[in-house]
Amino acid sequence: MPIRCIKVIGRTIKGYIMSRQLTDFLTNLSTDDALVDAFNNDKESTMKAYGVSDKHIELVINKNYGEIQSILGADYTIANNSVIKAFKK
Repeated sequence: MPIRCIKVIGRTIKGYIMSRQLTDFLTNLSTDDALVDAFNNDKESTMKAYGVSDKHIELVINKNYGEIQSILGADYTIANNSVIKAFKK
């Protein structure tokens, strides 16, 4: 019988990868001016091109900071000046 899913600390690998994409995207927004420009011009397309899941795109567009912080975890803090960014503590 094939293994369909492996758990990584209570999450599936797919869930972990999706969360990692969001984390990487938001942390790169803090250092990549070209990414910030693309994001400011077309948030959804920029996040899709980066591999961010539709669910996480919706959270960012709707500015659901509490849920985003929950996904990022305690090692990160978010800043939401004009563009939401994540910083490793």
